[in-house]
Amino acid sequence: MRTLVSLLLLIAVAASYPCHSVAAPSSWYSAGVRGGLSSDAKDHHLRQFEGFALYQLPWELRGASGWGVATQVEMALGVLNAVGEYGLIASIGPNFNVGKPGFPLAIPFGISAAGLSRDTFDDRDYNGYGQFISHIGVDYKLSESLGLGYRFQHMSNAGLNGGGNPGVNMHLIGLSWYLAR
Repeated sequence: MRTLVSLLLLIAVAASYPCHSVAAPSSWYSAGVRGGLSSDAKDHHLRQFEGFALYQLPWELRGASGWGVATQVEMALGVLNAVGEYGLIASIGPNFNVGKPGFPLAIPFGISAAGLSRDTFDDRDYNGYGQFISHIGVDYKLSESLGLGYRFQHMSNAGLNGGGNPGVNMHLIGLSWYLAR
């Protein structure tokens, strides 16, 4: 009950904040590469390298100051590697980008559905080819067309494959090329 009251209070405060919905132009927002490692040794230092692209959706929510949230779709295709074994990973899902146009820092977060070509690396079994990836990070625009980003992500089967749900946490660094101006 206490959680419900807190949620209703948060919604009331957010609804009273002066903001407006903006119809942003739909277009390819950015594309890039990123890679990184699992956060602990139990995953045999699983590595992920991928190419990604973000498509800007036509909906944004912005305050009078310009700060707000942009909606995007993120697509990625890459490789997982541990103990000399390789597998493919592909993902797609919504991404939300908190920031202000013209300000160099932004906070992206989202969740994606992912497919793996293999779910076992040596003795580490991720229990299923279907996974979910949740992420949060920070992006810094070095220039109008180039950016650097950090991303913390968690991949797991969300308990949908029965049995275990080991999951893996990863730290990724990325380089982005901004396409929309």
